[in-house]
Amino acid sequence: MLLDSIAIADFPSFSKFDRDFNQSDSILSPFTKWDPSIDTVEEIIKNRNHFSTNRKVLYEVFKSQYHTLGLLDHSETIINTLLSPNTYTVVTAHQPCLFTGPAFVLSKAISTIKLAQQIQERYPEYKIIPVFVIGSEDHDVEELNHTYLFGKKITWETSQKGPVGRYTLNEIQPVLDEAILFLNSTKFGHELIPLLEKAYHPDHSFADAFQIILNFLLQDYGMLILNTDCQEFKQVLKPYIIEEVQHSTSKPLVQKTQGELKALGYDQAAYARDINFFYFGDGFRDRIEKRDASYNIVGKDVHFTENQMDTELDTHPDRFSPNVIMRPLYQEILLPNLAYVGGGGELAYWIERKYQFESLGVPYPMLIRRDSFMVITQEQFDQLNQYKLTLVDLAIRTDLLLNQTAESLSESIIHLTYESDHIMEWMDQIRTKAEAIDKTLGQNVEAEKSKILKSIESIEKKMLKAEKLKSEIHLNKVKKLQDKLMPDHTLLERKENFMTFYAEYGKAFVETLLLDFNPLDRKFKAIKIA
Repeated sequence: MLLDSIAIADFPSFSKFDRDFNQSDSILSPFTKWDPSIDTVEEIIKNRNHFSTNRKVLYEVFKSQYHTLGLLDHSETIINTLLSPNTYTVVTAHQPCLFTGPAFVLSKAISTIKLAQQIQERYPEYKIIPVFVIGSEDHDVEELNHTYLFGKKITWETSQKGPVGRYTLNEIQPVLDEAILFLNSTKFGHELIPLLEKAYHPDHSFADAFQIILNFLLQDYGMLILNTDCQEFKQVLKPYIIEEVQHSTSKPLVQKTQGELKALGYDQAAYARDINFFYFGDGFRDRIEKRDASYNIVGKDVHFTENQMDTELDTHPDRFSPNVIMRPLYQEILLPNLAYVGGGGELAYWIERKYQFESLGVPYPMLIRRDSFMVITQEQFDQLNQYKLTLVDLAIRTDLLLNQTAESLSESIIHLTYESDHIMEWMDQIRTKAEAIDKTLGQNVEAEKSKILKSIESIEKKMLKAEKLKSEIHLNKVKKLQDKLMPDHTLLERKENFMTFYAEYGKAFVETLLLDFNPLDRKFKAIKIA
């Protein structure tokens, strides 16, 4: 149940870019191609139809992945519809994380499902499929090897290198045991334990585990989960890999956009290189640099002449992995996509891509900010109302929040602004009279004014301290409430794993979010789980 909401543009916990992007008349609109509206979809579809999507390869890869993981029975009918020219997708994406990482990963998926439902309802003549793309080629293991469960950090220490999606799970049992220990003592944790044991089976990869968990949570809502690390997809991407490696096409286009954004006060979100692909090898994924007539793999004794690189590009495109500059392009080439759903940080680098997409002739999707949420109980919500606090108040510094609450609870007027203003008026009159006798006396009066102002400020602080002592029980409740809902001034969706919530509420957690989410309203939501 949705208990409260606030415009993302007005919520101080979000970045300046995020808040500006979600203004109704955003200064950033020129950097996006489409208005974030259902009314825009028909035009997006017409634009999308000018680009040829290899539906046959897409269908075959989906079918192969789902068959291999034993997931095909439930989703085969949906996968079959991908062959139809009237089928389109709505997409979100994330790197594979331990136990799916922070809860906002699930939030992205549910926002995407909800958007697909909204478009489907408006345009029943089309089939709209929500798709979650796994960025399994990422190699920054420090970002992906941990999660928080009930406030405790769980970390998978592994010495494996290269793309994390390919990591084996032979060493993960101690981490799995730790998570299961937590779940065993919860109301709905027993539903998740067999899922984790299945997902993190030694026969699976890290990306497989991520895919299996998401499928379990989302398959009933028609979402497909896609791992893009495969040879067939790289064959589709091959012309764009060749273009980027041989001609460094993307860098000047992205930098042009970044320059325009910088003029408006926004820092670059991603760093564009001369060649925006990594090279895969045995246990590594490293940058490609060109020096004179030689291509070098940074940090490795691997070199190619221009002719050798041409041969490598032609025969082994699967050895080339897109970086953050090319990854958005990759998924839009593969999928008949209409919209991308992401968080503020992601959309910051998506809007740097418009010129790049236009130059390479790839359709640019509608950009939609995912739903952000806070799980709140009725008791917590009632406490907010009791102390006349808003969602915005929860985001401010704790000391300021407590001062504000103490003042609102006080039956007395704590601030001495009225009295101070009058005293200063009298001191100004005294200065005028003093200077009429001796001009130099004005400085003495000003010095006394400063002393008086400091004394008044000291009295105010003592009054506030006394009031806070009188209201100590209430202030402790407010502090506890803030610590619970926004520990360290951070939204729980950015830290806690989805299992923290699922263990308490079960599938109602997912179903309530789906019911209350609306990625088109651009609001942060406080939700009570049914």
